[in-house]
Order: sequence, then C-alpha cells, then structure tokens
Amino acid sequence: MGTTLVVLSGLAQLGLVVVGTQVPRVMRWGPELARLGTANRRLVWVYGAFIAGANLGFGTLSILHAEELARGEGLAGGFALFLAVYWAARLAVQLLLFRGPGWPEEARRPLVAAGFALLFAAMIAVYATAFAGGFR
Repeated sequence: MGTTLVVLSGLAQLGLVVVGTQVPRVMRWGPELARLGTANRRLVWVYGAFIAGANLGFGTLSILHAEELARGEGLAGGFALFLAVYWAARLAVQLLLFRGPGWPEEARRPLVAAGFALLFAAMIAVYATAFAGGFR
C-alpha cells in the first residue's frame, strides 16, 4: 500500500510538471514579463525551470525508489521528510499567497485551488508517513 502511494505521489509530481507548462499562458507571462528588464525576465524563467526540474526529479526518484521511500529508513527517510516539508511550504504558499484579485481568473477557480490544495496535502501525508516510520 505504501509503495503504491509513493508511486502515485511521484506520478502527481510529474503531472505537476506537465500542468506547469500552462503557467506562462495562464499568468500571461508574455505581456507581464515584457515590462521587466532582461535580467529579471531571465530570472523568472530560470526559477520556473528549476522548479520544474526539481519536481521532475522528485517525481522520478519517488517512482524509481518507492519501496525505499515507503520504508522511510536512512537517507530515504530524510528525503521523505524533505518532500513533506517542501509540499507543506507549497501548500502554505497556495493558501496564503496565490489568491485574490491580482490572480487571473483561471488560477482563482475554486475547483483548481481546492484540487491543488488537496493534492499537496495528500503528498504531505504520504511523505510524512514514510518519514515517521514508514508504511508497515
């Protein structure tokens, strides 16, 4: 059961990379970033690429090493803790910062916001459980 939940969490992270390809369109990065200087515009793209790369790596490692992560022992336990904290921070950002009138309509839809919040909460639960002693 635990291994399956870790694999599903890994797949969810890979799914977030795919969904993330829509961020530039939804957030209207073309006209918005055009107002920034070249250095700041590149910095936004680099940050986006690093987030996508991290999620790609986290998802891939979760899938390839699901059994070890599910046991939560040694380095896998530390990695599970890191992922739980990472997704908890992302959930906090979702709930506290990614809302309000400054956000495009597509990003403010209740179903979208609730879906992300539930997904992040589920991943927190999976990785925190793995860290706390694994799925036994």
